[in-house]
Amino acid sequence: MKILNILTSRLNYNGIGMSLLNYYRNVDSSLFQMDYLVPNIVDDDLKKKFTMNGNKLFELDYHGQKMHQKRPFLYCCKLYRILKEEKYDIVHVHGSSSLLFLQLLVAKLAGVKVRIAHSRNTDTDHKFIHFIFKPLFSSLYTDAFSCGREAGIWLFGKNKDFTIISNGKDSKMFSFNQTDRDFYRKKYDIEDRIVLGHIGNFNYQKNHEFLINVFSELHKKDKRYFLILAGSGPLEDEIKERVSELKLAESVLFLGQVSVEEIAKLLNAMDIMVFPSRFEGFPNVLIEWQMNGLPCVISDEITKDVKITDSVYFESIDSVDDWVHRISEIQLIDRNKVKDKTIQLVKQAGYDIKENAKMLERKYQELYEKYY
Repeated sequence: MKILNILTSRLNYNGIGMSLLNYYRNVDSSLFQMDYLVPNIVDDDLKKKFTMNGNKLFELDYHGQKMHQKRPFLYCCKLYRILKEEKYDIVHVHGSSSLLFLQLLVAKLAGVKVRIAHSRNTDTDHKFIHFIFKPLFSSLYTDAFSCGREAGIWLFGKNKDFTIISNGKDSKMFSFNQTDRDFYRKKYDIEDRIVLGHIGNFNYQKNHEFLINVFSELHKKDKRYFLILAGSGPLEDEIKERVSELKLAESVLFLGQVSVEEIAKLLNAMDIMVFPSRFEGFPNVLIEWQMNGLPCVISDEITKDVKITDSVYFESIDSVDDWVHRISEIQLIDRNKVKDKTIQLVKQAGYDIKENAKMLERKYQELYEKYY
């Protein structure tokens, strides 16, 4: 069975990209050919990970910009040709607005019978256009998937059926490791620090400015606090400048884009994770952090479904003081002692990637048999 996954956001070391990579590694490659079409030129290392089984990766980049936004007619022509030449059985489109109608329409015109729309967030930057194209979008997908309940309601509506495909994780990769903790804390000279961590692209959604304000107040109270930021994006330079203005440069580490394998190791060096997003679908990283046994202080704009362990705390992004108080009150524990129990809780909640991959395989097979 041939499946084309289409991304409307760039494929990099972000939530959607890592979720797709996890499934790609665990879906039975003897039964399914999983190909990908993305709107950017992909990093060579990441490209190898997505094509290691001989699968195809189509990069529809337009001079560093998304072709479906800058040259939609050209994009549609290229997508149509790929669909006709490759003869895909299923098109699986990932995004967060009704603008997915474009890919779904081309897939329908190309004769693809199974067209899955997969909701990946709970908001969009194009609300008016999203509203205008909602009826057309709803008429073009044959099946609806979502990363979580609220993301599904956002894109498909409260009275519509959709299948939740959990963002499963490799428990072995993210389980706490003392050796990695000792290595990275020594490497970055943070052995005696209280280390806060954040992983996410530098954009409006992730709300880094608020995070820096929280950290500034924490640092005034206790100089042991240290912040590690992993990711890149359009607001990165602005945040670096803000850190410099507040004279926090010696206590904030910018790592840039980091591979998922490196992130899994780096988590062990952290003490508390912080995530003040303005909106999210179902953030993958929160599953990884809980697998590692990390306390997480997160925005109350995020779905409560993400809470698996007792160490997840929701706070309003309207109050810096509330975040400072919560973080200050957290008692750090020996994660070695609770790691087996933590992993078991995550598996019981349905986030084991091996089981999730089997579910996705069954769903693909059911849809193929239904439409073909």
